[in-house]
Amino acid sequence: MPRTPEAAAAVRDATKQRIRRAAVLQMAEQGYRATTLRQVAARAGVADGLPSRYFGNKAGLLLDVADRWRERTRDALAELADAEPADRLRALVRSALLGLDVSPEEIDEGRAVAALLADPAAREVLREAGADDDSADLLKELSDSLVASGSTDPEGDRLLLMAGIRGGLVLAAEDPSFPLRGLEDVLLSRVLGGR
Repeated sequence: MPRTPEAAAAVRDATKQRIRRAAVLQMAEQGYRATTLRQVAARAGVADGLPSRYFGNKAGLLLDVADRWRERTRDALAELADAEPADRLRALVRSALLGLDVSPEEIDEGRAVAALLADPAAREVLREAGADDDSADLLKELSDSLVASGSTDPEGDRLLLMAGIRGGLVLAAEDPSFPLRGLEDVLLSRVLGGR
């Protein structure tokens, strides 16, 4: 019996998600440069040509991962539209450090995305593709949330958060046991104080 178009689309979407997850984990473990699409396919348990078919090349796959991270972050912020500014700030920091983990498997994937986005070779690919420009609204949200949370030095607090997040991601990439959740708590307590 032939598949319906809906069933075929569901299989394709599930396969793309397996490839994305495999790519994130593989790239986080051995670095962006050293990872091949063949390794990603093997880890995902799919035919060698499927990553290329769905994402074009390794850079296309990386851009897709970054796009999905931004999309999930924006969705989380939309759900918090009526929340306190401090809660929106927490969601931004959580997303940057842990990828908005909601289940044990997503915690590993969130840490892997965080490590991947801190990889210098991956960052260069993202910069060249203009991905940082695509995140401008999230940086504005960060600044706006700091102001609305009562920060007396929003520019300094933004720099502190960005430096702390970037440094934490680099450390977590080098040592998977680095306590990103603990870093999240420290950064937010420094910026929000008792708020």
